[in-house]
Amino acid sequence: MSGVEIYYFSGTGNSLHVAKELQKRIPETDLIPIVSILNEDVIETNGETVGFVFPIYATMIPVPVKNFLKKLDLKSTKYIFAIATRAGSQHRAFIDIEKILKKRGRSLDSYFTLNMGANYLNPNPTEEEIAELEPVVQDRLASIQQSIMNKEKNKEKDTHIATPLPFAFVLLRLYPYL
Repeated sequence: MSGVEIYYFSGTGNSLHVAKELQKRIPETDLIPIVSILNEDVIETNGETVGFVFPIYATMIPVPVKNFLKKLDLKSTKYIFAIATRAGSQHRAFIDIEKILKKRGRSLDSYFTLNMGANYLNPNPTEEEIAELEPVVQDRLASIQQSIMNKEKNKEKDTHIATPLPFAFVLLRLYPYL
């Protein structure tokens, strides 16, 4: 059994950046790209600690991440965490993950949301924009790293929303059959 396995999905690189930064900070960490194992029927983990890093897509987890979670065998895992990267909008990703894990008799021990650059609005940020945001990301990662290494239960309330969604959109996400 290995120490920490971080499964990541990244379209533009933000979630990959977060996964790599955590790998630097946490000893015995393996990074596994989710897309590389999606064709497996069952995905067995070897980590005592397992984490998922992914971006928020329209308030939810990306479809490949959802499909991955449905195939994941976490029998030997003792601590499970998730990190969602986003541009600052509200999301329900952890609710969706908890529903999937509950069917397998598991739940998240910790989850974190990390505001990153809004690359869908600005696909080519300037060096100055990156330099302004990076210290904030690094400080946040230091806190997340400590929680993971100490295996803390941390289901933080999301207080870092930069762009609230219109109420009608949130309502449709919560109750899609209205």
